[in-house]
Amino acid sequence: MVYYITVEGEILKLEVVDDPEGHTFIRLPDEREITVDFDLLLGSDYFSLLANNESHEIYIAPGEVRTNYHVTVDGQIYEMKVETERQHRLSALAPRDNLLAGELVVKAPMPGLVTTIAVEIGQIVAKGDRLMVLEAMKMENELRSPKAGTVKTIHIEAGQTVEQNRPLLVLE
Repeated sequence: MVYYITVEGEILKLEVVDDPEGHTFIRLPDEREITVDFDLLLGSDYFSLLANNESHEIYIAPGEVRTNYHVTVDGQIYEMKVETERQHRLSALAPRDNLLAGELVVKAPMPGLVTTIAVEIGQIVAKGDRLMVLEAMKMENELRSPKAGTVKTIHIEAGQTVEQNRPLLVLE
């Protein structure tokens, strides 16, 4: 199956292929293939990804539009748009504005304990800057800014336990 993944303004065409022996791999635009094993760990949004023998923790939370997702890979948050080939062709006919423009609510990608808040209200952050640390399952996960902006509000305090999808802060 062919998917179009939009990350950081770049569109990647990926093909997910299952071979007759039961292996799954992803074919990249340059025709390279990555062997993958994707297993559900806890709940419906926490996965273990083994890609070319490298292990990654992945949290996937749906965005506000059905093709958008907040994806945390090894603690780094990415805003992704995932479309099938048909959806991609249809959206090309009616393009949408940049979904990272304006306010962005950063939500907890998993339940856990907020151990550190690295920003304060009014602080200007660059894309990729550390926002906070969320401890889950005895692992510290750094949550990083998915875009450049200013911290408008912070909804939690260090030492507070949060549920998955709980709003943590707002960037504008």
